[in-house]
Amino acid sequence: MDTDPILREVHQMKDLFARSMGYDLSRMCERLREDAEKHPERMVYPPSQTAAPVKRRTVTRKTAK
Repeated sequence: MDTDPILREVHQMKDLFARSMGYDLSRMCERLREDAEKHPERMVYPPSQTAAPVKRRTVTRKTAK
């Protein structure tokens, strides 16, 4: 099956980045944080999502007399 050329390029860039960082996850995360601080205009932030309200049951407890 032929993969999407855009996905192929994304995977290739990811692999090049990981290789350049020695596959060290800590180094990769630090580098991404630094890039995010240097170029905030390039970051994409998903819209905030609020959880649906949870209906809570009222519990009635019998107290000992």
